[in-house]
Amino acid sequence: MNPPATARKLPDSARFIDLSDYARPLAVLLARQLRGTRVTAPAVTALWVLIALAGAGCYVLGGYPAALVGAAAIQTKNILDAVDGSLARLQNRPSRVGRFLDSISDAAIAAALAAAIGLAVARERPAAYAAALAAASLLLGLLQASLYNYYYVRYRGRHGGDATSSVVEKVSAADEEHYAGRPFALGLLRILVFSYKWIYAWQDTLVQRLDRWAIGPLVMGGHNDLADKLRDDRAWLTAMSALGPGMQILVLNLYTIAGVSDLTLALELYLWTVGLGGTLYATALLLRLRRAALRLSRQPAERRG
Repeated sequence: MNPPATARKLPDSARFIDLSDYARPLAVLLARQLRGTRVTAPAVTALWVLIALAGAGCYVLGGYPAALVGAAAIQTKNILDAVDGSLARLQNRPSRVGRFLDSISDAAIAAALAAAIGLAVARERPAAYAAALAAASLLLGLLQASLYNYYYVRYRGRHGGDATSSVVEKVSAADEEHYAGRPFALGLLRILVFSYKWIYAWQDTLVQRLDRWAIGPLVMGGHNDLADKLRDDRAWLTAMSALGPGMQILVLNLYTIAGVSDLTLALELYLWTVGLGGTLYATALLLRLRRAALRLSRQPAERRG
């Protein structure tokens, strides 16, 4: 018997507080309303892409009122971004195609939004500085999100959660079997995987190397079970979830609202917060993981359990 459909990525027994996924409760309510309709997850994805592009355009227009509309649109995108996956699971239609379509769309929207904010900042700051700051914020923000995603995907795989993502992404034998007889869908999946790797491969590679460094003292000692225990710590995952794209959107909303007297400064500070602040925070979390791994590796065997 198949397990009952669920809107969430994790079973209740494995859930933790995901700071970046604060829109999920509302998204689940919306997805449940759409479950019995003809609305599909890809249609929701297409909708939030259009809304997010409109939101980015509002920042390009300039002015505080337009920026507020843009912030509202981006937050709407954040909610709908959680609706599409929840709806796919409720309709028993989670798919690898949808998974890659979602990630690629996220990257495209992040790039459009960074460009829009960079243009807004460039109105009152040197253009080269604004462009460099926006580009750095985009790349570092994507890397931070990939860092969290790495640990989250590992955790889901180990605790019976959503299985549409893998730590190492490729067109697998399981994908070939699943899409057997559907050459168009399989061809689309190959294109999406290629596009995903073009966008995210450098991030995934770097994140895996950072993880190997952080957890290395335990792995080198053959204590893979303890390494996984550290990675699966729910308080650790909650702290890491602050690096997710949902939190970046929330920070943008807060800075936009606070920019009533000086919107340019507020948006400039947002770019610095994501680029520098987020990177320092991620570094601190990895150092904490490294220290924990070192401490456990040095403990007598009878105390490690």
